[in-house]
Amino acid sequence: MKIHFWKPIVACLVVFVLTAFDAPFNRKTLENYIDAYKHIAISEMKRAGIPASIKLAQGILESDFGRSLLATEARNHFGIKCGGDWSGNTYYILDDDKDSSGLLIESCFRVFESDEESYIAHSEFLRNPSKRARYGFLFDLASTDYVGWANGLKFAGYATDPSYPQKLISIIEKYQLYKYDVLTNATNDHLITANDNASSNPVIDKGSANIEEKLSSRTKFSTINGLKMVYASGGESIHRIALMSGLKVSELLEYNEEIYSMDYILKPNEIVYLERKKKNIEGEAAFHTVQKGESMYTIAQKYGIRLESLLAKNNLTPDTLPLEGQEISLVKQLHKSQTPKFRMVERFDSYVDLGSLR
Repeated sequence: MKIHFWKPIVACLVVFVLTAFDAPFNRKTLENYIDAYKHIAISEMKRAGIPASIKLAQGILESDFGRSLLATEARNHFGIKCGGDWSGNTYYILDDDKDSSGLLIESCFRVFESDEESYIAHSEFLRNPSKRARYGFLFDLASTDYVGWANGLKFAGYATDPSYPQKLISIIEKYQLYKYDVLTNATNDHLITANDNASSNPVIDKGSANIEEKLSSRTKFSTINGLKMVYASGGESIHRIALMSGLKVSELLEYNEEIYSMDYILKPNEIVYLERKKKNIEGEAAFHTVQKGESMYTIAQKYGIRLESLLAKNNLTPDTLPLEGQEISLVKQLHKSQTPKFRMVERFDSYVDLGSLR
């Protein structure tokens, strides 16, 4: 069955959707949308690996809180077009398809029997083996890395709007949708709304025992050299640590010298400092024996010493790697004759900053 509907193109629709969030009459609409679809978003995150926050933010943005014609008439919350393999009902509306003369023609969109089917189809669209070359890399990201997913969707060509990632991230952070990425169930929770003076780098509601318990189970807070730090559980981004700790991403990047991007994915037990490291170590240890695979940065992290200070004490530079078994001074300045043996290494960034590839 084909359904046709003609309407004028409104170029600023997405802008309207975003600015409408602060309108009082939309607050309840937004809460209702989250309450209606958070369960299926969380369920799909567990099944397919797509962050619940990303799915909800895309649904909100692309369906205008579920009020768009595609959402109300076709149960299509994500603007998924028919494609060559679609055999179900179709809905035709002017969108962005053009004929050979450059004139707008009706685009074919899928019609779903339920909203839940639309949410599942969104997952299967991204997981389609024929689209693995475009979207496959996204599933290597942690399901809690909504920043990486937002940038990755734009990089993969999901949307043509150059500000698409920022819009998704803005929705997620303003309305704290990231909390659904760490929930194991969707019961007894509610939407947390932001006030007008909220920080651009929000902190997860510390008053929510349920959320705090989930976060604590994933990341271990501790101290090294008298400094606050965390051991990552693995898979989370540095941006996630910033949200959990209430710090700015820029602060964490400054404190942890070889973490360069908010999209950097942390390895299990990787150390992240929550305050500036010290020039020296407190305690009795004066030297560290280099173990296999260690670098000056990992040694600096292990003891809570600034990398530049540790390099200077040992007469080394950022492009040197100490050899296994060498003694690294943690306290005193070594004479040049005492410089540990090392080899030169080629420095490179071990991350891909998707935001710079838009």
